[in-house]
Amino acid sequence: MAKSDKRKEKKQKQKNPCNCGVGKRLRTMRVKNGHTVRYIAGILNLEEDSYRRIEYGINSLSADKANMLHRKLGYDLNYIIGGTNISVEQEYVAAGDGRVIHMLSEIIKQLEVIEEKVEETCGEDGGNKNN
Repeated sequence: MAKSDKRKEKKQKQKNPCNCGVGKRLRTMRVKNGHTVRYIAGILNLEEDSYRRIEYGINSLSADKANMLHRKLGYDLNYIIGGTNISVEQEYVAAGDGRVIHMLSEIIKQLEVIEEKVEETCGEDGGNKNN
């Protein structure tokens, strides 16, 4: 094997420090819930080795895969991604007034976008033909 091939292979197997914390917490959640690597890989539609690479910190956990873990298994994304067990509600309580107002204004903007999409898709009556 040529030197450049060895370097490329070594580089591919190196852990990414940003992913290591997420991978460690994923493993903790998996073990805590009694799930196997095979089970989680199946939920995420991944090969076992691909999932292991996420737990080892070599590959990153994508947002859609994180969302699948949350929706299908109830995994706490605040813990997995951020390393904290604090809920959104607790974060609002802990935040200062200005930060809470900013968060709420962002939620209102998102709700307005959703409302516009519903109106575009279903019409002004929200798809309710009884009105």
